[in-house]
Amino acid sequence: MLRITNFNRETLKLAAERIGGNITVEFPKLADWLSGGRYPTAKQLAEFARAVHIPFGYFFLDKLPELKTGIPLFRTEETLPSENYSDDLRDSIRIIQSRQEWLREYLLNEGVTPLPFVNSFNETDSPLEVAQEIRNTLQLLDDWAGSMPNWEKALKCLFDKIENAGIYLTINGVVENNTHRALNPDEFRGFVITDNYAPYIFINGKDFTAAKMFTLAHELAHIWLGKSAAFELQFMRPSEDTTEKFCNEVAAEFLVPRRLLQKKWEQIKNSSEPIEEVARQFKVSQIVAARRLLDTGKLTQKQFFEFYNEYQTKWQAFQKKQKDEKQRGDFYNTQHYRVGKLFFQQVRTAAKEGKLLYTDAYKLTGLYGKTFSHFENELFNKI
Repeated sequence: MLRITNFNRETLKLAAERIGGNITVEFPKLADWLSGGRYPTAKQLAEFARAVHIPFGYFFLDKLPELKTGIPLFRTEETLPSENYSDDLRDSIRIIQSRQEWLREYLLNEGVTPLPFVNSFNETDSPLEVAQEIRNTLQLLDDWAGSMPNWEKALKCLFDKIENAGIYLTINGVVENNTHRALNPDEFRGFVITDNYAPYIFINGKDFTAAKMFTLAHELAHIWLGKSAAFELQFMRPSEDTTEKFCNEVAAEFLVPRRLLQKKWEQIKNSSEPIEEVARQFKVSQIVAARRLLDTGKLTQKQFFEFYNEYQTKWQAFQKKQKDEKQRGDFYNTQHYRVGKLFFQQVRTAAKEGKLLYTDAYKLTGLYGKTFSHFENELFNKI
């Protein structure tokens, strides 16, 4: 059996350290490869390359190249974006990019037409008009959330509407399925990778629930502008970048239309709890309600930041309690959102029609063998 002897051990070591977690469980001979006691076969090294999301050829270079994704990260306190971010974010982006690459090729082969709303506006257009077009595409009325029993149900409805429109959605708090690599919500809230056939939204599942709807709306605006990005949105504020500020305006208008807020404000303004009233009326979280009241001059920055910090403290205490009690997460943290319902449906269809090997389906979803089948049964019993 042919063994590879001329690979760069330092690159192998760096790759193993980057991925962390249980990589030694998946590759029990890794220590021997690093020490030179044994050598991997070409197949073993190729499997390792896929597991650490590094091109196979990189293991034969003198130095590991800087791994660029092409997706800029916009930070609230920084004017210019950068790709100076963690391996966890980088690997999460690369996983979604590999899914999107397969999707695009598959959809093109199936004769699917491009989505007309991607890159249909620019920053010179009216944020109100963009927000309305997003609602139209998702088949939502201005006051669409008003009929929902609560904002959690409204968020779930929005998830479904987004996927029905042909936008792929993943919500994950770890790198793929590696629970040892938790994503840091202080680094990023989400990212979006636009494409005319398979636009993809990723939400950081570790972020507190109340902020997810705003992040999602912000990402939708990016798709309508046709611009990919990752964002931090500290205090739900964008960076000074023109596109980021525009997307925030669209997100705010999409969730809480200014016209409706002004109309309802006359009934709400004298309430002892105006933030809670706005949240109840528009079926958004209190965080989103407070942000919109700040945008429209009905809350001062001091009032907003005090509310935000208090809310975040309560969320962190709630998360700690859940962890201590070993409770399961909410509906959006379940596996079907980690993989993405629409994405899994496409993979499943391709595999069943013989257009995708099941071994490749397992790699694309991160679900292998019986786990894939079990997930398939669970998902399609719920749809």
